[in-house]
Amino acid sequence: MRRSHASFGSGRLGLTVAALLTAALPALAQVTPAASYTPPDDTPSIKVGATIFADYTYQVEPEISDADGNVVNFNGFNVTRTYINVTGNISHLLGFRITPDIVRESGTGSSLSGSLTFRLKYGYAQLNLDDWMAKGSWVRFGIQQTPWVDFEEGVYRYRFQGTIFADREGYLSSSDAGASFRTAFPGNYG
Repeated sequence: MRRSHASFGSGRLGLTVAALLTAALPALAQVTPAASYTPPDDTPSIKVGATIFADYTYQVEPEISDADGNVVNFNGFNVTRTYINVTGNISHLLGFRITPDIVRESGTGSSLSGSLTFRLKYGYAQLNLDDWMAKGSWVRFGIQQTPWVDFEEGVYRYRFQGTIFADREGYLSSSDAGASFRTAFPGNYG
C-alpha cells in the first residue's frame, strides 16, 4: 500500500510540474499580427465657402425726402462685408487658404464712396508637421490671422454686429503678413 500511495504522490507532483512548465511557455498561437500601415491621404482637395455679414437698417431720425418729395425714414438691406474662403490641400503636408474680403467703401470725400472694395484678407501656405512633431503642428507663410484677434473672434458671440474692439479701434489688425509656427505640447498641456 505504501508503494502505491508514494507513486500516486509522485504522479501528482509530476502533473503539477508539467502544468507549471506549460503555463510558463509563451502562447505563440494567440499573438495577433500587427495592424498594417495606412498611408496618409495625398488626394488634392479644394473647398469654397463664404461668410456674409448682412443687416437691415431703419433710421428713425433724421427723416429724409424720397424722390417724390415725401418725408420718409431711411431704411435698407446692407451687405457690410463678405469673405469668400478658398481652402485646400495639395498633399497631406501642404495646405493653403485664400480669402478675399469684399467691403463697401464708406470713406467721406472718396470718389469710390458706395463702391465695393476687393482686397486680400488671408493668403497663406501651410506646411503640416504631423509626420515629425505632435499632431496639429504646422508652419504658415503669408498673410494670415493674428493669433489674439482670431482667438477673440472665436469666442465673441456678437461678431455679426461688428469687429472686436482691438481691431475696430486700430490697436490690432485681424491679419498680418509673416510666418508663424504652432505645436501642441505632449499630454494636452497646451
